[in-house]
Formats: sequence, C-alpha cells, structure tokens
Amino acid sequence: MNSHDLATTLVPSDLYLEIQQFYALQLKILDRGDGEQWARTFTPDGVFQAADMPDPLVGRDMLVKAIERQTGLHEGLVLRHWMGQLTVERLGDDTVRAQSYVMVYVTPNRTLLSGEVHFRHHTLCDDELVRVDGTWLVRNRFVETDGDYK
Repeated sequence: MNSHDLATTLVPSDLYLEIQQFYALQLKILDRGDGEQWARTFTPDGVFQAADMPDPLVGRDMLVKAIERQTGLHEGLVLRHWMGQLTVERLGDDTVRAQSYVMVYVTPNRTLLSGEVHFRHHTLCDDELVRVDGTWLVRNRFVETDGDYK
C-alpha cells in the first residue's frame, strides 16, 4: 500500500481529488503573492498558526497583511511551494482534516536557467477545512517547520 492508497481509504476518492484541487489552487495563489485572494481561501475568521509564531493570525485582514509582509521580505525572489503526502480524514459532512508536507523553494526573480533554486524549508501542515457554499475553505491551519529555520 502506498501513501495515495492510504489517503483514499480515509475518504472517497472524489472528495480526496476535490481537496487536492483546492490545495493546488491555493498554492498557485500563494506563489503569486496574492494576499487578498489567498486570504479568501480561509473562512472569514480563519486561523493560521505556525509553531514559531508567538500569536496566531486570525481573520482575513491579518492573513493579507502577513502575505504582504512576506512578499516585501522576499523582494527579488520567487517562492515556490510543493505539497505531497496528503491525507484527508472526514470529520463531518462538510468538514475534513487534511495533513500534508510542504517544501518551500526560493529562486531569484529571473528565468530558472539563469538563477539557482534553493531549498528553504520543509513543513508539516495540519488543516481543518470546511465546505461553505460548495467551496472548501481553511478554518484552522497549523504549520510546523522542520529543522532550525526561523
């Protein structure tokens, strides 16, 4: 049994694919640095907490500000996120718990042929997703980063 087999035994395969598609869209938005659109992938009172953060970010306004701050810190660089080993567990009719590993890469803001790609960090992402009006949204996200990255 591989990890995909395990994941699809936790929820029906069509639901698993819906969640995969949600994350693919969310990561594309994040990689573009579009804080407004990324924040809309959370519930209005959504929570983002990382193990190294003193306080959680609560609500879309705080999420937008955090992305704007991160974008400013990484000016001239392109961040790329890769997600794998997704597992999805149904908690209720319109609620799931999704866990995944996410790797973040950084490259200079030029063509990939002229810039070097660097591994930045690896995280475990633990989400509670809710379906609102037919769309999946993050209600709670907890991110734990491996290693000494701060």
